[in-house]
Amino acid sequence: MPETNSTAGVENSDLPPPDTFFLSGGGPRLVDGGPIYKESPPDPLALLPGRVAEPWNTVTAFLFVLIVIAWAVRLRGNYRRHPFVTACLPVLLAGGIGGTLYHMHRSRYAYFILDVVPISLLGFAGAIYLAVRLTPHTGWRRWGRVGLAVSAAVGCYLFLNGVLFRGLLGTFGGNPHMIVNISYASLAVVLLIPLFLALARTRFRHGGLVLAALASFAIAWFMRLVDNTGLGDLPMGTHWLWHVFGAITTVAVMEYFHRLEVETLEPISYDKSHLS
Repeated sequence: MPETNSTAGVENSDLPPPDTFFLSGGGPRLVDGGPIYKESPPDPLALLPGRVAEPWNTVTAFLFVLIVIAWAVRLRGNYRRHPFVTACLPVLLAGGIGGTLYHMHRSRYAYFILDVVPISLLGFAGAIYLAVRLTPHTGWRRWGRVGLAVSAAVGCYLFLNGVLFRGLLGTFGGNPHMIVNISYASLAVVLLIPLFLALARTRFRHGGLVLAALASFAIAWFMRLVDNTGLGDLPMGTHWLWHVFGAITTVAVMEYFHRLEVETLEPISYDKSHLS
């Protein structure tokens, strides 16, 4: 397994760090704009033809493609009954393919973007879907409230990444892996707020799925954090475990939304007449 402390094929600049668009600073990265993992080769451009840059990361990234295939088969004939989960499948497929190609080559910026962007899109999509379900279904004010919820979600994410976490750069010594992990955690918060509201409105039905997703995400988050450190000193690193437990998280979250789509979710009442 090649060492990753070589500077060949590594860029150093003042551009934003790899996995987020809203932070500045953040250490060296490879020529594709992505971070250096334990499994990353010193110079991806010097690999022999047919050689996979990061074998473990590549194979586990493909798990998300398999998840899409499994769900496409499961939903066959019922796509209209589960429009949200169905709409998420192409986005997840793009992320799975992008992540696989990204870790396979580590030399193209387009693959890196295709690995990163779908995750954010799915997180925001889940938050927006829940906001719509939690909003009264009649009246023009509904869309104003949905728009407010969307703006709040985006604003929260931008604030956490662009303001709050920018101040943590010095705390973590510009460690790009810590910074990026905080960015992913902020995306999880954006989704979890409306998700917990939905749980409360359904008397915590299917709460076990949410707990499983949280536990799995926590493990995945930790494995991503300790990659290429003393805590994650495996020959291939621990980033591949971020994929494995991330896939488990994805399955649990999709199963929750799959069940929620066919259940009654009482919207949050904004009627204040009882207060007058």
